[in-house]
Amino acid sequence: MIKNYFLITYRSMLKNKLFILINVFGMGIAIALAIVGYFAYEYDANFDRIHQNHETIYRINSVREFDDKFTRFSLVSFPLGDIAKKTFTDVAQSTRYLPSNSNFKIDSDLFPANGIYVDPEFFKLFSFEFIVGNANALGDKTSVVVSAEMAIRLFGSTEDAVGRVISQVFGQELRELKVIGVFKDPPMNSSFYTRDGSSYVTFENYKDEFKKIRDDDWKNIETTVFVQITDASRVSNVHKQLQPYTANTNAVREDFQIKEFQLEPFTTMAHQDRANDVRARTWDAPPISAVIGSSVMGILILLISCFNLTNTSIAISSRRLKEIGLRKVMGSTRSHLIVQYIGETMFICLMALLVGLVLSDVLIKGWNLMWQYFQLTPHYLDNPRFLVFIFSVLIFTSIAAGSYPAFYISQFEPVKILKGKQELGGTNYFTRILLGLQFSISLTAIVSAIGFIQNANFQRDYDLGFDIRGSIIAPVNDQSQFDTYRNAIQSNPAVLSIAGAKSGIFSNRSNDPIKWEATQHEVDIIEVGDDYLATMQLKLTEGRDFIKDSETDRKESIIITQKMADAFGWDKPIGKKIIWRDTINLYVVGVVKDVYTRGLWRELDPMMIRYVLPSDYTQLVVSAKAENVVAVNAAMNKEWNKIFPNRLYNGRMLVDSLQEVNEVNLNIVYMFVFLGIISMLLSATGLFTLVSLNIIKRMKEIGVRKVLGASVLNIARIINTEFVIILMAASIFGALGGYMQSKLIMGSIWRYYQGANAVTFIVSITMLFAICFVAIGYKVAKTAAMNPVDSLKEE
Repeated sequence: MIKNYFLITYRSMLKNKLFILINVFGMGIAIALAIVGYFAYEYDANFDRIHQNHETIYRINSVREFDDKFTRFSLVSFPLGDIAKKTFTDVAQSTRYLPSNSNFKIDSDLFPANGIYVDPEFFKLFSFEFIVGNANALGDKTSVVVSAEMAIRLFGSTEDAVGRVISQVFGQELRELKVIGVFKDPPMNSSFYTRDGSSYVTFENYKDEFKKIRDDDWKNIETTVFVQITDASRVSNVHKQLQPYTANTNAVREDFQIKEFQLEPFTTMAHQDRANDVRARTWDAPPISAVIGSSVMGILILLISCFNLTNTSIAISSRRLKEIGLRKVMGSTRSHLIVQYIGETMFICLMALLVGLVLSDVLIKGWNLMWQYFQLTPHYLDNPRFLVFIFSVLIFTSIAAGSYPAFYISQFEPVKILKGKQELGGTNYFTRILLGLQFSISLTAIVSAIGFIQNANFQRDYDLGFDIRGSIIAPVNDQSQFDTYRNAIQSNPAVLSIAGAKSGIFSNRSNDPIKWEATQHEVDIIEVGDDYLATMQLKLTEGRDFIKDSETDRKESIIITQKMADAFGWDKPIGKKIIWRDTINLYVVGVVKDVYTRGLWRELDPMMIRYVLPSDYTQLVVSAKAENVVAVNAAMNKEWNKIFPNRLYNGRMLVDSLQEVNEVNLNIVYMFVFLGIISMLLSATGLFTLVSLNIIKRMKEIGVRKVLGASVLNIARIINTEFVIILMAASIFGALGGYMQSKLIMGSIWRYYQGANAVTFIVSITMLFAICFVAIGYKVAKTAAMNPVDSLKEE
């Protein structure tokens, strides 16, 4: 019997090669997309799971309360880490974690160190696989461990790295360090991933680089502290022990009052940092929109392919009615036919699965090209969960696509079939719903793609309140470096303006509460020097700029954004007095247009600008024409290397931030365009199948109408009416789905964006109807123009 089933399946597939190939390839793509979605989900779900102790590790967070709003920070004061290690008996071990700004130097070559200051317990707390050497001697101030990527960049190989001496450069100082170990770079879904490799030195070395910070300094909230609590029942006890130390920080930071210290489980840390936009020194989880979007669309495309195979199976069955009748007469039961049909569908799905496994490698490579910091690594046979997933996909697609045809067709009576009185039902409510769902999902993808294209244009032209396309920021240590560097680059004719600042837009801004009468708001604060407004092209709407070398302006004058004036309800802000840090009186002397200090990613905050003298400069700001900014940045890099041979050039063009916005938009556009094309092609084949089935059912009716004088247009209208209604309904639901999906994804990435609008819907729906016309136009026209004799001669 089994041999007979296989023989029938083989013959049926040979007779319908085109339909089978379309469905195998279409479902193969759908399965490949589902595989990509699975690996994206797995990447996110397994974040930080490489560490053996991940379930017993916690990060100490600072929780700040302001205006009944709680904000979490991953940073705490320096002394807290040492206190937790030495005084909390429930803490098995702990480590502090502080990034370095230093570089490595070998001979005359400089390299980014990507260095971290940690306590020796760091490598006992977290799991790192050492290739050569180990971190046992990390407590030695002259030792360093490096990742494999860093070792290859510095020495050409990992084997030759241990025992080598390199120079750590910070400021004007150099320290020799000896490499004692090389570890395997952590995967990208790890909080400690660092692009281009990383290095670790003992925490005590931070004192040489950050000379102004002391071990007992509660004011500097700049370090991350990890603790291990092996007994989960004691976590609440450690939490209670931490709370008295909030008073130590609050006593010296009136501007940053901590409500409590919180223990963040390491297992959820990266995901919480992503969800709550926590300021952290570690790598957070990937964009949730990419994870959810790929998974959801993979499922939806898989459903489309199942719907398509269902409709195709019904269409093919119209040619197999006599076979079904004969098999029933020869003794086949309904259950035999059901098994036969579902088995045939499973065989098609199995071939599609093999195609999907091949295509998944291609799609994953495409994914990795789109998402620079979200790299998927396919692994099939060594992953039991993946094998369960693939088996589940096979069973699901087989049942979802094969159940309806099997149960529907197997119920036919053999007498009616053999007498020629049994007709396949053509389109019915079920097949119409399937077709409508197919096109609704397809339109959802198309609306999303076009919406993101429009959003890319909207965000590209959005006025951020300053010149993002022509500005370059280069960090400097002090006024001396600022003057030296400014003198070297100001002769460049492409440099339009140069200014200095202590903190600025997109760099080192602070955020503090300020008061006016009984009203209090948190505002962004930047501290700038002469000509900063003109260089960054901030637009004054009221008042004046700062006066050069004015001690009065330095002490008590501020320029504010319109957002800050609106927050306090000021119609005439010039001259208003605000109080900062409870004791400092500041007066508004100017108002500028709103400045988006965090781009379009986050909510626009009120901002005030303070004036600083050149002695406080820590950055140099350059203005150039947008078309010259790349060349100016290259020239600045060249001059920097001449003047400061022991420091890497860290200047950056602010336009890179805008390019990141464009890149995210385009990546999502590529994803939805691809999904839209695939889903639309699958839907179009489904429509072609149903139209063909409907024509077969109504062939004699069409012949009679032709004999009675019906025109080609009249016949076309009769054939297409129900499908036009289906497409119109799909247009409504698909447009609504696309609007909601694009808004959800955009809203999870940006605060300011342009969602789908009327133009989006008109273009998308027009494309939908155009594709459908191409898919069935020839078939309908040929049927409408045929000779009625061909359809009636059998009578």
